[in-house]
This record gives sequence, C-alpha cells and structure tokens, in this order.
Amino acid sequence: MEFREPKNVNELESLLRLRYKVYSEDASLCKMISSGSVHDINFFDLKALHFGCFIAKKPVAYLRMVTDAETHFAHWIQKILSGEKISLNTTQDNFPFQTYCSDKGWSKDFIINHKGKKIGEVGKLAIDRKYRTSRGELLTGLFQAFIHYCKDQQGFDMGFGSCILPLERYYRKFGFKRAEGAIPFKYHGLPEAVMVKFDK
Repeated sequence: MEFREPKNVNELESLLRLRYKVYSEDASLCKMISSGSVHDINFFDLKALHFGCFIAKKPVAYLRMVTDAETHFAHWIQKILSGEKISLNTTQDNFPFQTYCSDKGWSKDFIINHKGKKIGEVGKLAIDRKYRTSRGELLTGLFQAFIHYCKDQQGFDMGFGSCILPLERYYRKFGFKRAEGAIPFKYHGLPEAVMVKFDK
C-alpha cells in the first residue's frame, strides 16, 4: 500500500472517480453527491489537498483536507473540469461543515477562534468496497499516513471534520477529540454526527 497525494492529473482524476463510485453506491452517502459529473467535483476541491491509498498504482482509498485558499491541485481540478460542461457553484462558507452544521453561531466562532493558524477540514473519506475489512488495516494506515502528511509535511496546526457518533471513540486513537462546545447534529437524514479535531 502506498499512501500519498496524487503525482499527476490522471492520478487525481482516478481518485475522484473512486470517490464518486463509493458515494453513488451507498444509499445514505449518495445524498452528498453535488453534481451529475462522474467526478462529483465541487468548489471545495479547488481549496483541498487530495490524498489516497494506491495499490499497484490503482487508487483504493481517498481523503481530502479543505483549506481556506486554493491549493496546488486547483489547476488540475480545472483541467479535469475543462472536458465537462459544469460550473462550480461558489459559496460564502469557508469550509464544508459550515453548510451542514446546525449551530451556525458555533461554526462561525470555531473558525474565528483559530484565526492565524493553518487549519483544514478532513472529509470525503472513500474506500473501495473490495478493500474494506472488519479489522480496518487500510483505514488505519490511511488515517495515520494522512495525519502525518497534514501535520509534518504540510504544517497544519489543526484539522477537523464531522464524525458519526459510533465512530467518535475509534477516531480518538488517531488523536481526534470532540471540538470544544460541539454538539451532535443531523443533516439531510444522515446519521447523527459531531465535529472532532486533531491538533499539531
């Protein structure tokens, strides 16, 4: 298993196709697909660091870290989109969680309280069905490599993301903890979730 960011536009496109496939095949996750494209690219992908697991150069897992500015992947995202007649809808929100977190006051304060720090939102986890196991070796390896990539290689001070309540305890082993003042919320019929974070 090779855990890393994509090396070229073709690898990034293959990761996005995997992400779309995983979300479109799941009855609850398909509600989170935002476009008719087989890449399901949205505005936040321009501001994201994209990361995956590759086995023999084939993508089998994906995660992204949305930042507050465009990343070095933005021009590849635009290149992938150039062959499709899709325009990206912009948003006033800096991060995806601000769209679905029910406590708008808390979500705004959460961002303000971390002003001046390098922060990002972890999301869009996707694992190929063939590589999911009850022991979760791939998931464990993916998260360990991803957090190392974010903290040590990219210099993030803090990462955060929504976590369904049954997995909150599981994510603690990677250094995640419930964000201060976060309360559980529901969005579009998805399972109840809460915001968790890891610090440098």
